[in-house]
Amino acid sequence: MVQRTCIRFVVSVCFALLSTVVWGQCGDEFPLSNTEGAGQVMCPCFVAGEEAGVVLEVAPEEYPIEILRIGVAWGSVLGDTPNMLQGALHIYENGLPNPGARLASLEGPAFVDGFINEFSLEEQGGVRVESGPFTVTMEFSDTNAEMLTAASMVHDGDGCQPGKNVVKAIPGGWSDACALGLSGDWVMQVVYRSVNCDGEEPVGGNELPLMFMRGDDNSDGRIDLSDPIFSLVHQFTGGPSSGCMESMDSNDDGQVNITDPIYSLTHLFAGGPALPAPYPDCGVWTEEAGLVCETAPASCN
Repeated sequence: MVQRTCIRFVVSVCFALLSTVVWGQCGDEFPLSNTEGAGQVMCPCFVAGEEAGVVLEVAPEEYPIEILRIGVAWGSVLGDTPNMLQGALHIYENGLPNPGARLASLEGPAFVDGFINEFSLEEQGGVRVESGPFTVTMEFSDTNAEMLTAASMVHDGDGCQPGKNVVKAIPGGWSDACALGLSGDWVMQVVYRSVNCDGEEPVGGNELPLMFMRGDDNSDGRIDLSDPIFSLVHQFTGGPSSGCMESMDSNDDGQVNITDPIYSLTHLFAGGPALPAPYPDCGVWTEEAGLVCETAPASCN
C-alpha cells in the first residue's frame, strides 16, 4: 500500500493542466485534475487488484458531463521499463468515503514509462456523469510493492489534498490516500465536455427531445402576423428559412407552400380552424414528421 514506499522520480513530460475550468463556446473540451504541476514521485506500493485514483468535480451547473478521455502519469526510477498492460480504468458515480457503483470501465490499458498516458472513451460515446463528485481510478494487474525500480502511478509530491485522492486497498477497501501517507496528488486527468449546451444537448446519445410549435415560422415563441409574413418572404423573395421547417407547415400537409401562410392568416383573422398540433403549445418533433427540424424556439426548451 501507499505507506510501504515512495521513491523520488521526475517525469519527463510536464503536466500543465488547469484545475479551475472556464467554459468557452459550446463543444469545447477541458482537462480536469487535482494538480497543476509535473509528476515528481512514483509509488511502487500496490498489489494486484488494488486501485488508485482521484476524486473530481465540476461546477454544478455544468452537469451532466461526458468524460471523453482519461490520462494517467506512469513512470519508474530508470525510465526504461517495458510497456505494461494494467487491469482497467474505472469511473465511479460518487466520491469518498464510498465511490459507489461503477459507471464504466476500460479494460487492459497499456502504459508507457515516463509519460502521461491518455486513453479514449469516445468510441463508446463517452461516459455520462450526472452529478459530482465522481471518482476515476486505475486498477493494477501486477504487484509492484517494494520493487524499487518498477513502474507505477505518479503523484506531484507537493501536498496531498484530503478527499481528492483515493486508494482501494486489499484488504481494507476504499480510503483517502492522504490518510495513508500519500504526500501529493495523483497525476491523473479527464477530458470532458458538458452534455447540455445553452439548454440543448448536442446531437448524439442522451439528447433531450426537440420541441416545436406549429405556425411559429420565425421561432420567436409566438403565433402572430409576423409568422405568415416570414413565410411569404421566405417563399417568394428568398428570405431566411426557419430553423424548424415543420413549424412553417401550418396546415400539416408535409410541405411548405402558399397554403400555409393563408391557413395561418385565416385562423388568426377570419375565425378559421386552429392549426394542427402541436398548437398552441409546444410538442415533440420526431423523424416521422414531413419536414426537418434542427432548432427550436427558446420558449419550447
